[in-house]
Amino acid sequence: MTPDNIKEPFLRKLRQVIDEDPDLTEAGLAVKAGLNNSAIRGMFKNADKRSPRIDTARKICAALGTTLEEFLSDARTEEEKEIARLVMKLPEHLRQQLLGYGRGLADAADPSQKEDGEGAE
Repeated sequence: MTPDNIKEPFLRKLRQVIDEDPDLTEAGLAVKAGLNNSAIRGMFKNADKRSPRIDTARKICAALGTTLEEFLSDARTEEEKEIARLVMKLPEHLRQQLLGYGRGLADAADPSQKEDGEGAE
């Protein structure tokens, strides 16, 4: 089963990670995560029927040396990963405030916004 055939986001990403690491096996990762050695294989078998439990996904991520939030984010650089980690630590109202700041910074950094806004009065 290829990552493209899997609809469930966690399992799709997990399949990709396992496929990209020749030293990583489903059974080895399951044992490292404290699961039955066939647990991950079973998840892929039932991927079209149900998602893994959150606590199981967290154990797998910990065994991979990451958090569930970081694992599921599209962060690629260490800086993006750190931003994702920090955001997840914030309560909802502060996340919303940070989102507002981020939009303002993005608008200020966008040169097309400055050109369109000049002389608009």
